[in-house]
Amino acid sequence: MSMMKHLGMASLIAWVAVNAANAQAADGSVALRAGAAKVDITPPESALAPGDSIRDHLYVRAIVISNGASCAVLVGLDQSNAEQEVVDDASQRASKSIGCPAGNFIISATHSHSTNTAGLAATGAPTRKQVADAVVSAVEQAHAKLRPARIGYGTTQVYLNVNRDLFESQMWYQGSNREGGSDKTLAVVELLGDDGRPIGVYMNYAMHPINFYLSGLISADFPGEASRYLERRFPNAVAVFTQGASGNQNPLLIRPMLKLSGLRTRMPGAADDAIPAPDQWKVSAQQVNANTVQTEEMKKPITPAEAAAYKAAIAETGEAVTMMGALIGESAIDVMKYLTPQTTSSARIWSEQQTISCPGRDRLDTSARQNALPPYKDGNPVNIKLGLMRIGDIDFASVNGEIYSDIGVRLKQEAPSNRLMIVTLANGRANSGYIYSNEAASHLTFQVIGSRLKPGCAEDKIVGTELEMLQDASKGPIP
Repeated sequence: MSMMKHLGMASLIAWVAVNAANAQAADGSVALRAGAAKVDITPPESALAPGDSIRDHLYVRAIVISNGASCAVLVGLDQSNAEQEVVDDASQRASKSIGCPAGNFIISATHSHSTNTAGLAATGAPTRKQVADAVVSAVEQAHAKLRPARIGYGTTQVYLNVNRDLFESQMWYQGSNREGGSDKTLAVVELLGDDGRPIGVYMNYAMHPINFYLSGLISADFPGEASRYLERRFPNAVAVFTQGASGNQNPLLIRPMLKLSGLRTRMPGAADDAIPAPDQWKVSAQQVNANTVQTEEMKKPITPAEAAAYKAAIAETGEAVTMMGALIGESAIDVMKYLTPQTTSSARIWSEQQTISCPGRDRLDTSARQNALPPYKDGNPVNIKLGLMRIGDIDFASVNGEIYSDIGVRLKQEAPSNRLMIVTLANGRANSGYIYSNEAASHLTFQVIGSRLKPGCAEDKIVGTELEMLQDASKGPIP
């Protein structure tokens, strides 16, 4: 009799477990697990040009999320772009390794301008192969660390960025347009373990990391500082920084950077600390091919006579960058602690990707950087890859290019979701150049005149397609 009772109780327990599992599947409530890891991709000192140096290390960071039925992979690269070759290679290999569809990956770049020995060309060290290998390794390590997690989303305002399309003195140039549109939102997705401490943090803010551009330094800039700030506070966590709609957004406090790059590229007046001294960007805007001249100067090592001022400028810029990273990092902690309405231990995971096409143009005269309307001819179409990932009620809209802030703000305003993060420079690199807004089409800035996009297409198609995918995400059960 006791054996019969024992078998009956065992069957009852099994019946309860099966039905509980079925109930979970029916309403989409599946327990979340998350893991995170990072892999160093800093080039060796031997790969640097004479006189150049490494300020801080570069990483690939990955967060893997699973609910048992589906998965999501969120990867951040301390690189200027998420090159298509890197994304395709890494996502295919990592997908096969951990059994998560490549369409459920978001691989994005921090867009730091000082993360490759070849500058923004990404043809030096680290190589594309090294970055792709690091992505696969980071994803595999993160997957191996999966453990129960709760997910939450919150935002705050951080006043570090500024619109950089400035019309002044009857000319357009890159400067601080304090009256221009600028989204100050820092969005934070947190994955918390059973101990209440972060497993992974996924941050999103719109600001160009240009502080060590044309400086001779390898650095992850303020995105690296923000990630390391969080990782020091929570030693077992990995913090991924992602770019928002930053196509026309720079750091507001840019004076130290202008001095550093000016000294390194020997721009006239760069050493002048007088308050009334001309702004370096305004000086360069009035010169022909200033950017080309600066790039050529980078090939000449710093001389002994220049070394003391150059070293001091590195330290000065470093202090500003550390401040930016600390403010973003501490603001992210503030969001997690006080501004995240709720966290949940169960969530559906859904993803969709689409490619849109817009008419393209090819520039016939490349002599002017800004403040001129060059002639164009019709070119090949511009293809832009868009994506939407939904985890619970958190939406990650992705674009493989640099979109203007106006486009991001419009998408947020028209979206039915108020928990929407826009991740740019993600899952490849569009053949567009900058993706300017409808309003900015007449601006003779270097972003607009250098773009391959004809006016009047990209903004409407990006917003419209993302809204369609948001509707798709809400239609029914998600596999």
